[in-house]
Amino acid sequence: MSQPTHPLRGLLVAQFLGAFNDNAWKLIVALLAIRAIAPEVGTSGPAFEAAAQRQTTMAFFVFALPLMLVSIPAGVLADRLSKRTVIIMIKALEVCLMTGGTIALLVHPSGWVFPLVVLGLMGVHSALFSPAKYGILPEILPHERLSSGNGLLVMWTQVAIISGTVAGGAFLDWAGEAPWTTGVVLTVLAGLGFIASWTVPQVRPARSEGGIATTVKIAWGALRSDRILRLAVLGAVFFWTIASLVGQDILIYGKAVLGLRDRAVGLPLGILGVGTAAGAILAGKLSAAKAEMSCVGSSHSMRK
Repeated sequence: MSQPTHPLRGLLVAQFLGAFNDNAWKLIVALLAIRAIAPEVGTSGPAFEAAAQRQTTMAFFVFALPLMLVSIPAGVLADRLSKRTVIIMIKALEVCLMTGGTIALLVHPSGWVFPLVVLGLMGVHSALFSPAKYGILPEILPHERLSSGNGLLVMWTQVAIISGTVAGGAFLDWAGEAPWTTGVVLTVLAGLGFIASWTVPQVRPARSEGGIATTVKIAWGALRSDRILRLAVLGAVFFWTIASLVGQDILIYGKAVLGLRDRAVGLPLGILGVGTAAGAILAGKLSAAKAEMSCVGSSHSMRK
């Protein structure tokens, strides 16, 4: 297969569509969960706000938990296999998950439990994808282009987060009594991402030995010996925490206080994402041709 003109082109398209689907599906599940409580507590007032916060927190937590639990095995997998192979496999998994979500909404249009399960599996999918997508950068780009390449990847991720968050509510609102049609759209996008993944350049496996224990030992040793790396990790954790909490509060504020319809509830969240996209671009500019650790927090604050 011929290589693409730009080595990042296929990866950027695959990542964009995957991040779009992640955030669109996450918002769809959260809104379905909020809809489920409306008959019991109404659509306004303190009881609705509390119940909606509980449902939204559950959806966000179910998506985030696999990111924490699966990340280390995902790193091992990305090293043992060609990262291109991992990317293709995970994009195929995404097609299967979106197809399953579509079937779930077709069978039970008002249900949210099985879509919540699919959301958790999308979290697994994202955790498995992350080490491969970031780890392949130094394998397909020269060192002086790493910062700009990372900036591009994060920028398009942020654009996908913004557009996916805005589109999720709009898709669900426009679907009306047939929410399964939103799943069809996301399945098609997942299929396009799978096709794009085949254009990622070929790379060799990074290593053939060492399992999870070895990976944890090496990572812990690196953290203990490098103060800047420790601060970068703490900064990333801080930004992830703030971004998640603010995102939940904005969603509840839009539904419970502003009374926004599903089609508009993603707009405030999209505005939040605009700021992080600007930060990702700025981090790439400030880093120039260097791998600047002080910019890690701003460039990774809301990645999926």
